[in-house]
Amino acid sequence: MTPKRADCWAFSTHHLHTGRFIENQRAMFELVKRDPGIHKIVFYRGKTPDLRIEDAARYRVLRHGTLRGLLWLARCKVVFLTHSVSMDYSLRWQDGRFSILKLAMRNRIVVNLWHGIPLKRLLYAANDATSRHTDRIKYRARERRGYAGLIASSDIDSYAMASMFYPLNYRQVWNTGLPRNDFLAQAEEQLPSYIQDSLRLIRAKRQGKKLVVYAPTYRQTAISDDARYYQFSAEEIEQLKSVLRSHDAVLGYRPHYFKNSANYFNMNEYVDDVSIFDMSQDAVPEFSALARECDLLVTDYSSVYIEALYLDKPIICFGYDIEHYKAHEDGLLYDMDLAFPGPIAQDFGTLIEHIDAALRHDGRPTRQQRTTARKIFFKYNDSMNSERVRQEIVRRLR
Repeated sequence: MTPKRADCWAFSTHHLHTGRFIENQRAMFELVKRDPGIHKIVFYRGKTPDLRIEDAARYRVLRHGTLRGLLWLARCKVVFLTHSVSMDYSLRWQDGRFSILKLAMRNRIVVNLWHGIPLKRLLYAANDATSRHTDRIKYRARERRGYAGLIASSDIDSYAMASMFYPLNYRQVWNTGLPRNDFLAQAEEQLPSYIQDSLRLIRAKRQGKKLVVYAPTYRQTAISDDARYYQFSAEEIEQLKSVLRSHDAVLGYRPHYFKNSANYFNMNEYVDDVSIFDMSQDAVPEFSALARECDLLVTDYSSVYIEALYLDKPIICFGYDIEHYKAHEDGLLYDMDLAFPGPIAQDFGTLIEHIDAALRHDGRPTRQQRTTARKIFFKYNDSMNSERVRQEIVRRLR
């Protein structure tokens, strides 16, 4: 067995979009990138990406699955995950097959940073149909037992995470806050340059106008025949544009990266770079840039609303299928009346009314909701989340 080196820390790019090195993993890397005492190894698949790494000391960017990559991964004492070992570090072949690496967990510090605070019922807490389709119980259960840490943002979030990641023990949960939230609280000049570039891009597109961001999540179309993506009509888009114009506002469209249906949300058909702009991950890699810039977020059951909540921004849920989603798809971990800090619109007409009211700053009924939701989801509201994770790791390396 290859000896593990405490100074070797493994990071990975996105499991599907390998050119993206973002969110919690990137925030941890940014914290330690100048530390010469840590050898930072960033693993990717496929083509060599431009990860926009700057001012970093003692790091390597290696293709996963190569002999050199496997040798360096074998040396890493600290391993960061965004989803799981089986997703982030599996070996993938051109025909779509993959092989799951069986990392020795006992003599490593494996930290699952996850990718947000979940609103949806996922993994072990998911509805039965979703769990049977998405959760490979045997190998994921073995893996979860071996985590040194699983990141949580609050006491309540820690209970939710422990239930989702069963049979992980609750004592494995680290209540540190999410590293990616550092990108919300840091001064702009402290942000990585690729996020600063995104801020400049957004400002160039909005040209001083108010910014409404529409960021919906995916639906479980493989599980339920009735799961559907909302199809906006031309008439509805004209109503939306009319409201935007009346408030000197524009809309940025940011769909979930996982497009699992030919009948995906059709908002992209109406992107005109006048009233409606593409602000997908290809255009704006980090949602934190949009959270910092937006005046209003419209979403559904996506956890991106947590980032807007961190900044106390107004939020609307377009829950056109909420009852179906709760009963036949992923389901929801929380009562939306408590956990979602804004109005819930179940049809387009109501959505337009709420957007109009929010842009008129008629948000008095929702401010108390935002205060309650912030207490549910945040133990900390600062830019020290990554540092608290680092401290937990250092304690275990002693």
